[in-house]
Amino acid sequence: MNQAIQFIDRLEFREPTHQLVFFAQVSGMLVECVIAVSSLNLADESHATRYFEQYRFDYEERAEQLIEDECYNSAGQIEVSLVN
Repeated sequence: MNQAIQFIDRLEFREPTHQLVFFAQVSGMLVECVIAVSSLNLADESHATRYFEQYRFDYEERAEQLIEDECYNSAGQIEVSLVN
């Protein structure tokens, strides 16, 4: 695990865009890691939170690799694909 990347215990469910957003601290900067979840038909924030908690380590591992590879989008976010 990269010591310069730390995932913090913060999760947001952005309703209009159906995105789950979790956060990483990368060398002191806060980075949004975004998962598009519209295809999962999550009913509300509590369902989204339960889903994320089930796959948290998979998503954090994917995000860590994308951060290391500097795969930021134009908004400075990391876009993480769905876990199958």
